[in-house]
Order: sequence, then C-alpha cells, then structure tokens
Amino acid sequence: MAESADKRDVDAARLRVLVVDDDPDSVAEVTVLLQQMQTDLSVVCESVELVSDALKRIRDVHFDIIMLDIGVADLPSPQAITELRGAFSYAPIIAMSKYADDYLALEWVRGGADDCLYMGVMTSQIFSRIVNYAILRSHTYRALHQRSRTHHVLNALLRLSQKALPLEPMLEQALQIILSAPFAEIQHRGGIFLADESARQLRLVAQDQLNPKIQSLCQEVEYGHCLCGMAAEQRKLLFASCVDERHTIGFDGMQPHGHYNVPIMSKQRLLGVIVLYLDHGHRRSKEEEEFLNGVADTLAGIIERIRTQQQLVQAHEQNSRLLASINSILIGVDNHDQITHWNQAAEAAFGLSAQESVGLPIVKSRIPWDWAEVTRNILICQSDHKQTRRFDVRYQTPRGDNRLLSVSATPFIDAAGAQAGYLLIADDVTEQKQLDSEVQQVQKLQSIGQLAAGIAHEINTPIQYVGDNVRFLQDSFNDLAEVISDSRKLLDEAGKGKVEPVSVAQLEERIEEVDLDYLHEEIPAAISQSLEGIDRVAKIVRAMKEFSHPGAEEKSLTDINKAIESTAIVTRNVWKYHAELEMDLDPGMPEVLCFPGPFNEVILNIIVNAAHAITEKLGESSTEKGVIRITSRVDGDWAVVRISDSGTGIPEAAQAHVFEPFFTTKEVGHGTGQGLSLSHRIIVDNHAGELNFETRAGEGTTFIVRLPLSSDAS
Repeated sequence: MAESADKRDVDAARLRVLVVDDDPDSVAEVTVLLQQMQTDLSVVCESVELVSDALKRIRDVHFDIIMLDIGVADLPSPQAITELRGAFSYAPIIAMSKYADDYLALEWVRGGADDCLYMGVMTSQIFSRIVNYAILRSHTYRALHQRSRTHHVLNALLRLSQKALPLEPMLEQALQIILSAPFAEIQHRGGIFLADESARQLRLVAQDQLNPKIQSLCQEVEYGHCLCGMAAEQRKLLFASCVDERHTIGFDGMQPHGHYNVPIMSKQRLLGVIVLYLDHGHRRSKEEEEFLNGVADTLAGIIERIRTQQQLVQAHEQNSRLLASINSILIGVDNHDQITHWNQAAEAAFGLSAQESVGLPIVKSRIPWDWAEVTRNILICQSDHKQTRRFDVRYQTPRGDNRLLSVSATPFIDAAGAQAGYLLIADDVTEQKQLDSEVQQVQKLQSIGQLAAGIAHEINTPIQYVGDNVRFLQDSFNDLAEVISDSRKLLDEAGKGKVEPVSVAQLEERIEEVDLDYLHEEIPAAISQSLEGIDRVAKIVRAMKEFSHPGAEEKSLTDINKAIESTAIVTRNVWKYHAELEMDLDPGMPEVLCFPGPFNEVILNIIVNAAHAITEKLGESSTEKGVIRITSRVDGDWAVVRISDSGTGIPEAAQAHVFEPFFTTKEVGHGTGQGLSLSHRIIVDNHAGELNFETRAGEGTTFIVRLPLSSDAS
C-alpha cells in the first residue's frame, strides 16, 4: 500500500543500537536504560549473542552505537573489540563489564573501544552520560566518514573521467562506482538518464540490475512523468521512501522500494537524472543528499567534458574532411617557421607525405619550386601582416613535369592580435594559364578579324579609284599610241616631201576620235588621284605596322601618342559611320616604358566598345553621329589616357562586373566578354598601372588608363 504524501518524507531522527550480549537480563537492562534516556532521538535497540552474529548483522544494517559485553562466549574481549572495529570503522563501541577493572578498561580502549561501562556500579545518570557522549562521537565519526567516502567516490569518478571512453560506457562505469558507495540502505540497483531538452524527454543510457520490464518501460520518459521525469521538470532532488502515487511507471509484482532521483545540472541546464533504489521505508538523510548532489555535479562536469571533446573531435573531423576536399594546396607554418599542416593536395602535388613534412622547418622541406620567389613573398606577408597578392611560381611534379602554381601567403592572427604563423595557399594554374593564353589568342584573332575587315574596307576605296584611274590611263595610252602612230606616218610622208591629203585627214579624224583635249585635261587628274590613293593605303599600312609591333615581347620606351593615332586609324572603319573621333594628345608626353602591342590592344578594345555604345544608342540606320574623344596628359608620375564616348553609359547593376572575365552586356554573338577583362589584366598586372571608368547612364562613359612614367613603378 502506498504511503501518504504527507508522511513519505518525514525524517524521524533515530538512534539504532546493537547490543552484543549473551545474557538476556543484561540485554533487558540496557534496553530499559536506553528507552529511559532523555533524548530527541527515537531509540531502536537490537541484540545478538555472539560477535560473529554482530559482524553479520553489521554488513546488512547500519548501527549508530555498538554496546559489547566483554564476556561473550565466541571471542576474548580484546579480539572481539578489534574485529568489530575493523567491520564498524567509524561508529562508537562501548565495552560493558559487570565489574570495574581499570587495567582491562585500558586494554579495551587500546583495542578500539571508545568508552567503558561498569554495569555493577552504574547509575542511570552515568549510563545516559556515556551513551550521549557516544552519540556525539557517532555524529562526528559519521560526518568524517561521510566526507571520506564522498571524496573516495568523487575521486574514483574523476579518475574514471580521465579514461578515453565514449559517453555512455563512461556513465555505465560511473554508475557502478556510485552504487558501490558504502551506503547500507542503498540497493545495488539504479540507472542514469540523459536529457533531451528539445524533446523534453529522458533517455535511459546506463543501468544496473534493473528489472527488464522497468528497462523497457523507462527507455524514454517524458518530463513530469514518474519520479525521474518530475525531478527533470522541477530541477531538484526528489526522494521517495516507498512506491507512492508519484511512481506512475510500474508493473504487477514490482517489489516495494524507495528512490533518490537526482538531477544532473550544469549552469541551469539539465543534462540528465540519476535514479537510485532504496530499501522500502528508508529515511532521507541530509548527508546522503549532499553526497548525491556532489556526485551529480561531478557527473555534470564529466558529461560536459566528454560532449565538448566529442564536439571538438567532430569539428576536427569535419575540418579534416573539409581540408581534404579542398583541391588547393594548403601548407600551415608556425612562428618558428615549422610546418604544422600539410594537406592531401600538397602530398599529391609534391610527392611528399604529411608524415615526412609536418614538423620540418619550411626552408628544409624538399618542395621542388622556385624558392626565391616563395621566400620573398613570405617575408612580405610577415612584414606587412596581410595576405600577399597571388604570385606565380614554377614547380616540378613527382613525374618530372614542369608546371605552374598560383600562390598566396596569408598570416595567422591569434586571439591577442599577434601573428602566429602563416598559411601558404597554392593552386595549379597550368591549364588555366594555357586556357587564358588561348582565350587571349581568340580575342586577338577576333580583334584581327575586325581589323582586317575594317582595313580591307578602308584600303578598298582608294584601291578602287586607283584601279579605275590606271585602267583609264591604259585606255588613254592606247588612244594616244594610235595618234602617235598616225602622226609618225604623216611625218614620214612630210620628210619625203609627199604628204597625202588622206593622211592628214586620217590624223585629224584620229585626234577628234580620241578627244585629245579631254585626255590632256583628265590624265594629270587621274595620276594625282592615284598617287593620293597610294599615299592613303601606305598610311594605313604604316599604322597597321605600328599597331602590331611584331616581336615586341619586352617592355620598350614607346610614343603612346603615336600608338593612339595608329590605333585610331586602323579602327576607323569601326567608328567612322556613327562617330566623329577627336584627339587632344599632349605634345609634351614623354615616351612610356610599356609593352607596345598589348597597350595598343587596350586602346583598340576601348575604342571599339565606345563605337558600339554609340551605335547602340543612335541605332544602325541613324545618320546622326556621336563623339569619341581621346586625350593624353602627364599627371605627376603618371601618363593618363582618357577615352570618352557619348554612348549609352554602363548600367549601375553591371558596373561592378565590367572587368570580370566573360561578362558582357552585348547580345549573344556580339562579343566574348573578354576585351575589358584582358585590358584590365594588361594595364594592372603587366604594367602596374590602373584602369578605371566614369559613367552616366544614357550619357556616356570615360575609360581612364594610367601608366607609370617611372621605370621603378612599372
């Protein structure tokens, strides 16, 4: 039958005394004296006749005081006291004798007795005083023993926590330590639940000697359900001396028992609940509760540590998987220039394992690359405390192939803001460089195609009228040849003094037929026009030659004004139908150290884009023309070229992407999106210059090219 709620937690302080005496009269006398004592304790007296019986009883039941008659039959008094003290280490033992004997009393005390009681000369006051002293010593001894066993259990738990065990096996071993604590009334049965706060549920993860039915029923327990769920919900220790109405999980035939349900807390967070079984009728103890709360606090630390370790392991594994999945070469180096990290990509690229590389000074590693360039950039990273720009270095693969890496050095910054090493990030860009070269070649071919078409058109017009004039001169020459032939015939006749009238008439007819006056007037004009056309073609050819700079693979001092003029000429067919091109070039512009061919490509790309922007704004069939204006100026240590157009301008959404590869606002088939990207790379990367733009939607765009005049800057 369930005990009522108002009675179940009553802590009736009691004194449990074991009398070891084979004389019933003596036992009765001691019992009466104990009952007559004035004390707040409820005295429970139990007796056995032999020391061997006492030793057995002590193992099953906790006693506060042992009263031993030194005349028991099975053991002599000194040995009896020693045996009891060994089994009952902390409780007071009172030796009883019918007669006073100070010598024997001293022997008894030396053997382990706390006091001596002479029954033959004893009064109730003496008895009460000796027993009260024993009670005080019992409380003191018990408190000391409680602290000792608490420290013993907690130390055992802490030693357990040092083992490299997963959480649930760790809790199973921890439960064994807790159940082995020397509490006489705590049964060797119990369990540990872990809390799932999101589901508000407890999960049984460790148990010892629980009934299989209870294991099944208590596999998952909702907060607030049964005693363990109530302890979880209320976040406090719950005690039950019996199976009461709070014990909502049970089965038919379940044995009577009590419980301690102890929440495992960490900073107001519930981690789990410890459930311990007690004998039916067990009375709660402040010392036991303090001990169990200490155990719960220790378990909380263990659980938090293991979970943190698990999270760190998971994070490490995740980072390792992430780093392993990164195709880039990653080499970590500490402040002592020793390699701390070497990923799989580095192993594959250099043929050097992490095992043989980690721990080595970076300079002693056998990485087959351009060490001079790498070292120079590492020093820049360390001195500037910031990531370096990408730099290219050649390296050799394990198969002996020469390839190209794009590398950057990034500093490691610790929590205090100090540099703690650096990370080298490298990518094999051999194929990318080859692709870039091919793309540039395609861009060049496209530009050449456009130029070829434009130049062919530009040359075609003068060539046409030169051809027409030459054919006119050919026809005129044939006509004049006939006139000359007739004239020679007439001269021959005149020389002979015999001029035939018919010959004169024939010459006059021929002169009239060929219209000699017309030829006299038109032949000089045809010759003049032909020479003009030839000069124009020669100018275009010279401009094309200056534009192309065949074989100019190194920087050279270049007249950029002349280069701009040449580029304007070779692009004339692109812009002449829709724009007027104005140039205002600084006559004092010094020669600039640059790559002439690539510089011309940049100017060409910008002029072509300007012409297209104007055409897009005005329309293909428009007779109106826009303006392309090119200026050059010296600005301090910079040569500045500005190319403006009156076209559409660049939309705001596109402005951030203008120099990105393959980005274009043109329709499919009208540009690769590489022109400005390559131009930016040529000016910024190859010339240490700047390429920027200013734009207004609907009004036009100005591209600004800045090249350093100083050879050091470039």
